[in-house]
Amino acid sequence: MSRKNWILFTGTAFLTATLMSGCSSGNTGESGGKDSPSPAATNGGSEKPANAKKPEKVYIYANSGNLTLAANLSKPEDLEMVKQKVIDEIGIEIVPVIPPKGQEGEKLNLLLASNEPVDIFAGDILPFQRRGAIQPLNELLDKYGSDVRKLWPKEWGDSWKALTSSDGKIWGVPSVPALATKAVFVRSDWLKKLNLPMPKTIDEYENVLKALKESDPAGSGQTIPMITNLVGLNLALAAGYMDVGYGSFLDKDGKVKPSVLHPGYKEFVARMADWYKKGYIYKETFVMNYERTRELIKQNRIGSAAIHASNITGVEYDLQKNVPEAKYETAGEMKGPAGNATTMSDISTGGYMISKNAKNPEGAMKLLNWVHSDLENYLLLFYGIKDRNWKYVDEKNHVLEAINKDYVGELLLGDTFAYTLKYMLNDPIGKPEMDYLMEYSGDTSRVKKSGISDVSFKFDQAEIASSLPNRADLQRMMDEEVVKFIIGARPMSEYDKFLQGLNDAGLSKWIDVYTDQYNKAKAAS
Repeated sequence: MSRKNWILFTGTAFLTATLMSGCSSGNTGESGGKDSPSPAATNGGSEKPANAKKPEKVYIYANSGNLTLAANLSKPEDLEMVKQKVIDEIGIEIVPVIPPKGQEGEKLNLLLASNEPVDIFAGDILPFQRRGAIQPLNELLDKYGSDVRKLWPKEWGDSWKALTSSDGKIWGVPSVPALATKAVFVRSDWLKKLNLPMPKTIDEYENVLKALKESDPAGSGQTIPMITNLVGLNLALAAGYMDVGYGSFLDKDGKVKPSVLHPGYKEFVARMADWYKKGYIYKETFVMNYERTRELIKQNRIGSAAIHASNITGVEYDLQKNVPEAKYETAGEMKGPAGNATTMSDISTGGYMISKNAKNPEGAMKLLNWVHSDLENYLLLFYGIKDRNWKYVDEKNHVLEAINKDYVGELLLGDTFAYTLKYMLNDPIGKPEMDYLMEYSGDTSRVKKSGISDVSFKFDQAEIASSLPNRADLQRMMDEEVVKFIIGARPMSEYDKFLQGLNDAGLSKWIDVYTDQYNKAKAAS
């Protein structure tokens, strides 16, 4: 997957599990509804009708990401209740294979190389597809996967494309689409004090930064108009000066080139250098770590940020403990001279796969389809029995909270960002992040895509690494020199000299290798 992807494949479950861990316990509500325990489930399934059909088994490798935060596994009786509920619903017994923490990949490879049963698992499909460890899903999807296809929004259709080879074979079920993970955030309560609207253009944003610096709403000269980092600047603002999103692009000469060669990017860097010189951008911003960023936000000093969303949303609750009126809002309409300023991440090649040696591929797809057919099926596998392990606090809007941790999600599969947007955890700490995810992260109308995102997921990264042993050095050189231009350690008049230095360091080879990969991917499309 691209280094720019905000969420690795397992991120949705991991994110939601993180939020769920902060939920308060409550009393068990009245039973009833779709996920109430069935008579068979409440006794662990020990009493079954004499003519009951033996359930078919589906072995899942439990690597969706949610178990990484679990201190303990589920209580046996609760795990059995969830198992039995699925059996009652679709006649399938889920058999989880629990991976050892920290060695999930190694264990999976051993399972796939042996005769040990594993039907379905999660991960990046490309390495598994290339070594023949998984099977195509077209026929299974056609026969048993109508709800799998239906749940995924049409505007995220590129995700299916990323999991499909040139011969039309589909190798996985997508879990995470391309997302806008970096954005501009502004203290809206301070904007009200300044009688300024939320900025919609980069020029308006500069006016906000100027006003924050001059008015000093934090007091005693403590206001920092803007914090950021190079990745945040590039993905939240640079596209406003380019005809494509930040990232490698196809130039007019038919060659793939890095963003530093785009004329608009040079203009963008010059603008950021001007902001830094004027004191709008915090002088230590490019050497700060995450903890320092959190500290400054909690100290009520940060007026705005162009940064990864969670750096802001994950701290807002702590800030509001001391400053209740404090509120960060997303400048989601931000545009520059060339249009939308935000860049969406590259397409993920992560998803759920069915092993080539699966004993029950049909059952695996039926199970996936069942998960995708109803939100409460997903919640059952993730959180357990409704009104026993979790409950709604607002059923109409699908707001829920944990009752206990007696079930921790060993049976989870089919985790999908499409469901992440359909419910909310009753958690004030996590609410700002979930609000951002729901309203902005997947909205393709406010962003640009990088210039080659339609095929970059097909690039052979091993081949690139072999052909470009100095790739990391070139990237580091680009990043370091751009920062130097912004902070004034190197004048913008030397930008062309910087590009010549890149050529001397082997950039022409970089261009040739990536252009070759692009042409191969296009030819195979």
